[in-house]
Amino acid sequence: PACVRLHIYDVSQDEFVSKVNKYLHPLGTGAFHAGVEVYNTEWSYGYSESGPGVFPSPPMQCTVHRYRESIDMGTTNLTEAEVDELIFQLKRTWPGNEYDLLRKNCCIFSDEFCTRLGVGHIPAWVTNLAAAGATLQEGFVGA
Repeated sequence: PACVRLHIYDVSQDEFVSKVNKYLHPLGTGAFHAGVEVYNTEWSYGYSESGPGVFPSPPMQCTVHRYRESIDMGTTNLTEAEVDELIFQLKRTWPGNEYDLLRKNCCIFSDEFCTRLGVGHIPAWVTNLAAAGATLQEGFVGA
């Protein structure tokens, strides 16, 4: 078994976003970037013009966003080789050019990755702002 940790960052390095998240977090939401650490590598998802959007980084060291906190998600029974195969599959189904700020982003990727690792869903407060935005957008588009 390997430990699985969810690393949460404030979106961007902007101090203003960190301050806003400080107030939004107790309300159950915020603007966050997320990555999942397993076997000493953090995996996340982001936009790229071509190729996979899934990418590795050293744990808690995403340089584009400001590190906030980590959550222990439990342990996976997948071996390192099985995780490598899972990442290979995710790279095919999460191409970088399909990135969508509200519907297919790093937090939604992290939730799917954690679920497939067998540790359950990530906390709802990590994805609430994007989910609310997507609902609002659907309402405007459908009106």
